[in-house]
Amino acid sequence: MIRYQEMSDAIKGVRAKIRWKPTSAMHHLQKRKSRGHLPPDATLEDYEKIILKVLSDKSAQVYRYWYNRVPYVTVIAVVQNKQWLVMFNYDGIMESCFVLERPQQYLAKPGFEWIGFLREVDNEL
Repeated sequence: MIRYQEMSDAIKGVRAKIRWKPTSAMHHLQKRKSRGHLPPDATLEDYEKIILKVLSDKSAQVYRYWYNRVPYVTVIAVVQNKQWLVMFNYDGIMESCFVLERPQQYLAKPGFEWIGFLREVDNEL
């Protein structure tokens, strides 16, 4: 059985307060605008609302992503007719949030481990 407690705690932490690495928030916001994921006039608040919508969708998919032997919580859900991926470390620091253009191909990369649905992770306490 998979233990969800650490993941659940990290998700709750991000829901309570979205924290970015220093200078990272604006960089990610500009990148999402340049790729057409967000409109040109989108604010950081708009971007963070998408993150919170993903993390409140009980049917969202949850993965663990391993990079350099470090696990990251990865949550995927549809917001505004786009499939968004939200990734953060177990300390609740945002790594990224972006539209998945080719989800099956992206999630087939080494390092992604299917965990379950957000409702399952949230209920495992």
